[in-house]
Amino acid sequence: MFSKLIQEFFPRDMTAETDWTQISFEEGRQTLKKWRECGVRRSEEVVEIWEHVISRSPTSLGDEQWAVLEQVCIASLDSARVDLAQECIDQLHIQFPKSNRVLKLKAMQLEATEHYQKALEIYDRLVEDDPNNNSYRKRKVAVLLAQGKRLDAIKAINDYLKIFLNDPEAWLQLHELFLQENDIAKAVHCLEECCLIQPLNSMYFRRLGDLRYTQGGAENIDYARRYYERALKINPTDLRSQYGILLSNNQIASTTKNAAEKKKAGLAAVEAIDELVNRYQKVSPQNNPESDGILNCLEAMKVTVGSK
Repeated sequence: MFSKLIQEFFPRDMTAETDWTQISFEEGRQTLKKWRECGVRRSEEVVEIWEHVISRSPTSLGDEQWAVLEQVCIASLDSARVDLAQECIDQLHIQFPKSNRVLKLKAMQLEATEHYQKALEIYDRLVEDDPNNNSYRKRKVAVLLAQGKRLDAIKAINDYLKIFLNDPEAWLQLHELFLQENDIAKAVHCLEECCLIQPLNSMYFRRLGDLRYTQGGAENIDYARRYYERALKINPTDLRSQYGILLSNNQIASTTKNAAEKKKAGLAAVEAIDELVNRYQKVSPQNNPESDGILNCLEAMKVTVGSK
């Protein structure tokens, strides 16, 4: 499957070693088009194709020229080529003098040159003009984060989520900001929203397990175990969730006064260790030189857990 996608993106064995300065104009045009359609953001290669291939005759692109200029502008900002980005913006502004998309590119250029206040003023104007365009609000959050204004960024994301409630990326960003503020309870809430939006994403459940385990206490440890189990059910190869199951069951077995729960958690912890041992035994020491040491630690932990 992956090889087919590679062939589709790079029809002439165009891999990371491709000399983009030597491809034909048509190959360059098709490559940029593929990357735009598939959301591939290879900024340095885009700039290289533009400067050495497409810029020789941009008018040959027809109306596609404007989409390419926008693509090259963003790639230039990624590559710290502010001069090239300005050239693209100038050409787009001449063609579309009242375009909000061009104005957004100008604001992004101001971001790249650390003129944050001017960029924020433009984004505020764009949001006022088109409140339902989520990209303007996201760029505004990016500017606030670049300035280190974490509390303002939290407020901006909360305002954003009042309109775009089902955006898991926004909830995930908010969760990370709350963690930086040491507000674990609110970070947990954000991840729970992510789970509701994308219930088959094991990463959200595993992170929830990590946070609940960090909070501590019998109830939170039990929640952590359940989240880890859910994450492992979605992604059976998730080694971190397997460790989470081991640690949470071991904690329950060590702290509970209920004999039945202690026995159940202890057996579950031993079972988790056996699964981990089985995984590491399949790994060659050449691929992971630390695998033997990890196996010894797991075997020693199995003895300790089994004695509880």
